[in-house]
Amino acid sequence: MKARYLALTWGLLAASAQAAEHAGVLDWSGRVSLAMTVSGVVETVMVQPGQNVKKGDLLAALNPALFKAGVAEARADMDRLTEEEAEAGRDLARVKELYNRTVAPTTELDAAKLRHARAVSGLAAAQARLEKARRLLAESELRAPFDAVVLQRMAEPGLVAAAPCQPNPLFTLAHADEILARANLEPAQAARVRPGAAAEVQAGGRSHKGVVRAVSIQGEMRYGIEVALPREAGLMPGLAAVIHLP
Repeated sequence: MKARYLALTWGLLAASAQAAEHAGVLDWSGRVSLAMTVSGVVETVMVQPGQNVKKGDLLAALNPALFKAGVAEARADMDRLTEEEAEAGRDLARVKELYNRTVAPTTELDAAKLRHARAVSGLAAAQARLEKARRLLAESELRAPFDAVVLQRMAEPGLVAAAPCQPNPLFTLAHADEILARANLEPAQAARVRPGAAAEVQAGGRSHKGVVRAVSIQGEMRYGIEVALPREAGLMPGLAAVIHLP
């Protein structure tokens, strides 16, 4: 009787251990496609597929001529309207002084106030145009949003980047320092797993510690699990992996 009990206990433990192992595969983490937010012709491309880049590194740039011309024009308007606002301010101060001495009529004071208000409004609009022109110039350069590895490069010098109606993806990136292990789960298994839980992943002939990133619905009565782990040497997307859950 005792032997049968021990055999049954070991059988249940083995089944439980087996249920906690999930065959899966390694995949890139944070895969994104990048496109220009402004239209233009690609002038320079700075990276190649497989290259690691840091956050803020330049990936590609459009021909800047039109964008620089826009900044120069907006700055010229700004300078002109700054002078007009200053002149209108001086004129208003002069009319106020005359009005206080009962030399200038109310109509002249009101006209001076109106001219100054219009000058202030025009200057504010010019400032906004200059800021927009500078932003467009900055957006003519595409930079890495995070430390990444370049998976695909579609950008080539001379390519027309159309935005925003028909954006052309120029690059596909993924996180450089993290990789995912993905596997399928049964509903009962998914119910026991929570994001943030510790997990162990067997891949590349080694054991790696990871953290459950997400449990998502993959289809009818099917769930998927993602475990994030540091991207170490030998870990490449497509490798088989086994996820061990506590």
